Amino acid sequence: MPLIEFPPAGVTDVLPSPYLRRLIRSGRVVGSFVTVQIIVQMIGFLSGILLIRILEQREYAFFTIANTMQGTLNLLADVGVSIGLVSIGGRVWQDRSRFSQLISTALYLRRRLALLAMIAVTPLLYFMLAKNGASLNYTALLIIFVLIGLAIQLDVGVLGVIPRLRSDVRVIQRIDLIGAILRLTILVLLAFIFLNAGIAVTLSAGVIFLQYLLLRRYGATVIDFGAPQNADDRKTMLGLIRSQAANAVFYCFQGQITILLISFFARQSSSVAEVGALGRLAMIFVVLANLLANIFVPAFARCQDRRQLRSLYLEIAGGVTLFCLVVLAAAAIFPDQFLFVLGNKYAHLRRELLLMVASAVLAALTGTFWSLNAAKAWIAGSWLYIPLTLLTQIALIPFTDFSNVSSVLVFNLLSSVPNLLLNLALSFRGFRSLETATA
Repeated sequence: MPLIEFPPAGVTDVLPSPYLRRLIRSGRVVGSFVTVQIIVQMIGFLSGILLIRILEQREYAFFTIANTMQGTLNLLADVGVSIGLVSIGGRVWQDRSRFSQLISTALYLRRRLALLAMIAVTPLLYFMLAKNGASLNYTALLIIFVLIGLAIQLDVGVLGVIPRLRSDVRVIQRIDLIGAILRLTILVLLAFIFLNAGIAVTLSAGVIFLQYLLLRRYGATVIDFGAPQNADDRKTMLGLIRSQAANAVFYCFQGQITILLISFFARQSSSVAEVGALGRLAMIFVVLANLLANIFVPAFARCQDRRQLRSLYLEIAGGVTLFCLVVLAAAAIFPDQFLFVLGNKYAHLRRELLLMVASAVLAALTGTFWSLNAAKAWIAGSWLYIPLTLLTQIALIPFTDFSNVSSVLVFNLLSSVPNLLLNLALSFRGFRSLETATA
C-alpha cells in the first residue's frame, strides 16, 4: 500500500470514502512516529554533544573507536539474517506459530555469527585502542564492555523486527523514548561526578539491556519464545548468509573506513575525536533511518501489488532525497552554527563538516535503496559493490593523504559513489523482474 493513496478516477466524494480515511490514518501514524523520533533523536543528540563537550579529546577518541567497532561487530553478526527476517516475516507475521519459528531461527544464527565476528574483530579493536594511547588495563576493560553490549544487541536486533512488521508504532516509540531519556539523565548526573570513555560505553550497554527487557516482554505476547527453529527458514537464511558474507564483511569495514584510516595513520588521537564529533552532527539522519526501518521498509515488504510497489518506492526515495538535499544545503550555508554545538575544540572544522555531511547524505541514500532492495530480496549481484569500490579506492590512493582528516573524508565520500549507483541498478532490475513475472 502506498504511503499516499489517491482515489481512482471518478471518485469525487472522498470525505466518507475509504481512501481519505486511509490517507488520514497513514498520515497520523507517520506524523506521530516522526514527532516522537525527533524528540528521541534530539535527546540522543544532546547526550552525544554532552559527551563531546565533557570528555577530553583523547577519551572521546577511545569512545569513538569502541562505539564504532561495536557497530561493526553487530553488523557482522547480521550478514543476511535481517534480510531473511524482513523478507520472510513480511509473509508470515500474521501466523503466530510460523513467526515464532522464524524469530527462533534468526536468534540462533545471529549468535553463531557473533562468535565468529568477535574472534575476527576483537584483536583489531585492541590494536586501535592501544595505537591511540589506551593502557593495557583500560583497553581490556573497554573491550569487555563492548562485547557485553554486543551480546545484548544481538537479541534486540531480532526482537525489534516483531513490532515493526506488526506496525506497533507505539511500542517502538515507547522503547526508544525510554532509552533516550534514561541515557541523557544518567549522563547529566555523571557530568557532575566523573565521566570517561569506559563509563560511557557501559552506560550504552545498560540502555540496550533495558530495551531488550522491554522488547522481550512485548514479544512474549505475540510470539512463543520456546518455538523450534524452522528448517526452511534456516536454509533460506544460510543461503543469504553465504551469498552476502563477502559483501557484508566488506561493507562493515567500508562503512567505518574513516575511523579505521584515521586511527591507523593519524599522528594524534585528536584526529579520531574530530571525526567522531563531526559524525555526531550526522545523527539527524538517524531519524530518517528509524522512519525507514520501522514504517516504510516494513510497508514495502508487505506490499505485493506491482503498481502500488512502484508508487511506494518513488514516494520513499523522493522524500529521502529531498530531506538529504535540505540538510546538505544547511551545512553549506550555516557551518558555524553547526560547529557551535560541538564547542571550541572543533570550531575550525568547516571544510570537514561539509565533507562529513556529504558523506552522510550519500550513505543515507544508499542505505535507503539497499533497505528497499533487501525487503524484496533484490540483492543478486550486490557482490559487485566490492570490486567497484576497491577499483575506485585504488585509483584514489595516489591522491590521498591518510594522515589528514579532510583528505580521508574526501576518500570516503568518493568511495561511496559506486555502491549508490549499484543499488539503483538493483532496484531497476527488481522492478523489471516483476514486470516479466506478471507479463
